[in-house]
Amino acid sequence: MFELPDWPQSGHAGLRGRYRATPEAFRVVELLDLEAEGAGEHLLCEVEKRGLNSADVAAQLGRIVCIPALDVGFCGAKDRHAVTRQWFSLRDPKGRGWPADVPQERYAEDGSGWRVLRTVRRGRKLRRGEHAGNAFELCLELEGEATRVAEPAALTRRLAAGVPNYFGPQRFGRDGSNLARARNWIEAGARLPGRGAQRGYVLSAARSLLFNEVVAARVRAGVLDRLLPGDVPDAEDADVATAPLWGRGRSAATSDAAALEATALAPWRAWCDALEHVGLAHERRPVLLRPGSLSVHREASALRLSFTLPPGAFATALLAALGDFRDATTDRSAALGSAA
Repeated sequence: MFELPDWPQSGHAGLRGRYRATPEAFRVVELLDLEAEGAGEHLLCEVEKRGLNSADVAAQLGRIVCIPALDVGFCGAKDRHAVTRQWFSLRDPKGRGWPADVPQERYAEDGSGWRVLRTVRRGRKLRRGEHAGNAFELCLELEGEATRVAEPAALTRRLAAGVPNYFGPQRFGRDGSNLARARNWIEAGARLPGRGAQRGYVLSAARSLLFNEVVAARVRAGVLDRLLPGDVPDAEDADVATAPLWGRGRSAATSDAAALEATALAPWRAWCDALEHVGLAHERRPVLLRPGSLSVHREASALRLSFTLPPGAFATALLAALGDFRDATTDRSAALGSAA
């Protein structure tokens, strides 16, 4: 187990409640530009799944069309405890398509499973992060005073202004298990998994921890939503600063921004060194998250939120900015280590 640091919010709306009370209360649709597609050696399947993670579905699809796991592609992992739609690519150079004798739907008695909504052909495999983003529709159950004070217009303004772009609970594993493995590798000399998904989980969790530490430092300094001298602006939004995803290479930040990063990461120097030595390249990520197509509606003692986020962003970052919302499937706060 790894106890997460106390990552602060830049103010929140003081609400309280639960999310993901049912899979239908947490819906995600992957946004993928297919305008130029229609031919090629890969069969793209848009799949709706419930109660399964993306890797489970990818493995099942690969077995159905008799191809190795490496020939199944998808853009990103989607939540297990949700109803989600995403695309998978299946290498099919002979153009056989979906097997005629296999149903395009597989659901268990407990309601978990998947169905293929549509297919299209494509010339190349789907890669991680290739999608344009994700569209979310969440139903939040309000508790206590939140049922009285939740005002949609004010909440919309609060979220539209932007929230800390923290990596969410999924990145760190149950009870911080991925971070615990990273700590054992870095601080206790344990062996890092040689390759594959498990190695990726450990490295990604370690980088995400360091990124969150820099974002937290900006929140505490009151500079989350403005540029410091020496900051590296986001390529998509020049008014938003970025923080490091640690790896080999010198940080592009200079002056005040570099000093803030160095102070925030000083206690984690061994972690930085380990990520450099393992061969990861230094990258940047925006520190502020602004949702697109945002709407907030009140429904009795619930809030319904719909919004879009870029690839790699976490819906829990928005929930933490609203107050203390806990995942009904794990009783974990969306705010991670922060006192909501």
